[in-house]
Amino acid sequence: MKAVSVEPVARRDGKTVVRALIVASETPETLPTTGQGIEGMSIEQVFAPFSILYVTANTDEKVYITNESGVFVPQ
Repeated sequence: MKAVSVEPVARRDGKTVVRALIVASETPETLPTTGQGIEGMSIEQVFAPFSILYVTANTDEKVYITNESGVFVPQ
């Protein structure tokens, strides 16, 4: 997975809340909750609402958007 765009929007609990656009070549086994393992991000970053994860592989669920809790939800 690679972060194409990362925009810091706040600090919370010692972490930076970011609005991000992430591209993945395949659907991740577990959806990310931090930037750990994402090229261009760090474990100290968490997701703001409306962050987007786009999967380029041929799959039924290609787009995931974070909800108000920063959790990715398939669209």
